[in-house]
Amino acid sequence: MNEPPQIKNPSITLYPFHLRSDGDEGYQEPAKNAEHIWQNLVDNVGKKFDFPELKSLKDNLICYKDGKYDTAGENANLSYQKLIKNGETLNFQPLTQPDSPKLYGSIEPMRIHDTYAADLTFYYNNATISVYNLKELNPQGCLLPNQIQASIGQTLLLYAEPVVYDDYRVLADKCVRAFVEEGIETELKITAAGRLFGYPIFEYDNPAQKCHILVWLQQNPETSHLITTDFNYYLMNILCARSKILFVYNQATESYRLGQKIANKLEKLLPEFNQIESEPNREYKLTKLKNLLAAICSLVFDYAQELRYLQEFSTTIDINADTYGKAYARIKALSIEGDDLQFLRKFRILSDRKYQSQIQKYLNYLMANQDFFQQTISTIRGMVEIEQAQLSREQAEREHQRDRQQIELYQQKEQEQKERDLAQITTDKTNEENERKRDRQLENIIFFVGTAIGGGQIFSAAYPLIKDTPIKWQPNLSLPLHPFTATILWSLAFGLGFGSLILGILLLVRKILSR
Repeated sequence: MNEPPQIKNPSITLYPFHLRSDGDEGYQEPAKNAEHIWQNLVDNVGKKFDFPELKSLKDNLICYKDGKYDTAGENANLSYQKLIKNGETLNFQPLTQPDSPKLYGSIEPMRIHDTYAADLTFYYNNATISVYNLKELNPQGCLLPNQIQASIGQTLLLYAEPVVYDDYRVLADKCVRAFVEEGIETELKITAAGRLFGYPIFEYDNPAQKCHILVWLQQNPETSHLITTDFNYYLMNILCARSKILFVYNQATESYRLGQKIANKLEKLLPEFNQIESEPNREYKLTKLKNLLAAICSLVFDYAQELRYLQEFSTTIDINADTYGKAYARIKALSIEGDDLQFLRKFRILSDRKYQSQIQKYLNYLMANQDFFQQTISTIRGMVEIEQAQLSREQAEREHQRDRQQIELYQQKEQEQKERDLAQITTDKTNEENERKRDRQLENIIFFVGTAIGGGQIFSAAYPLIKDTPIKWQPNLSLPLHPFTATILWSLAFGLGFGSLILGILLLVRKILSR
């Protein structure tokens, strides 16, 4: 049975990249889950390795105050900032483990533009172990993407010195399988191989799990001095730019998918236009057109939003591809003769030929549809304006007709009222005339009665005179008037005189009062 391969001084470095700022929250405002990267490092890594410094990491970060996430301590004007309060790398006190070498570790958290990143390293110093024991540098898979949950992505760099220089590719495969154990190792595929500072380096990737691993095997110890702080900085920038490009490309693909979904909804709404156009009821037609226009405008707004995102993603890929290219040029300048950096260079080419090119295709396709949808909106809006104008004219005509009818009705009612008033006046006059007739009749009756009573009284007063002096019915003008006759005549004369006096007085009083 073959002995498992041995390696010396192995180390594993985790480079997680997590979105720190989100434009949707405001300029340079932190994303809603910005602090999750530090929380996950503390919970999922610190507790597994049991380094006190890592478990209390938040106490040493400038983006925390009194145990709470607070970005006030960060300098917003810096594009690159170390987040440890003293500005140095946080080294862990070595852990002594039973049946295992002493374990060392360190972490250097930082902010690169809008991204949180870290250089978290665990290593054995002056120790030789079996390849199969690499799992101790990843207890319970705590360094894998599903545990770290870095929103943009991550890279794991596995470094080791082979005890026996044999088939490096085979050794690299065994190192990866031992490190990740069961789970995603069967999905990890080697995508490139190269040489850096004289060391063979192999790249493994599982895009679905966002698991990116580099295995760097030391072959030429004399060149280890070239791995400087500057090199680590450029390597961090390359890996960060790579993760961002892949992250943005995946977002662009999702935006394109959503854009197509919105386009399908819009296309399903268009047949309604023909149905509405044949609607005879103008008010109902206008209402349906307005509802259709509102629905289409809302969807077109969402569609335009996805287009804007795609344009932003295209710009982001350009920026990060440029950053990647500059960092690659710096690393190439540090490299030595015989190095093969094709594994780094090919991703820069891929970002242009695949990722950027595909986003441009997405944009071209969606923009062609956008022109059509905008024309549809213009057409429907024009129809709404025409229907609105026609309906307004019809409503104005109806209102005018209604006003005319109301005027005619008012005039008719006014005429009827005049006729009723005239009839009432005629009735009143008739009633008044009848009243006057009745008054005259009453006056005549009163006059007759009064006269009869007066005559009777006169007669009754003069009648005794007939008894005293009988009337002789043969008139004799030489004799004086009979007392009865004289009494009657004088009574009539006095009554007429007294009545004329009273009438004169009444007329005079009325004349004076009328002034």
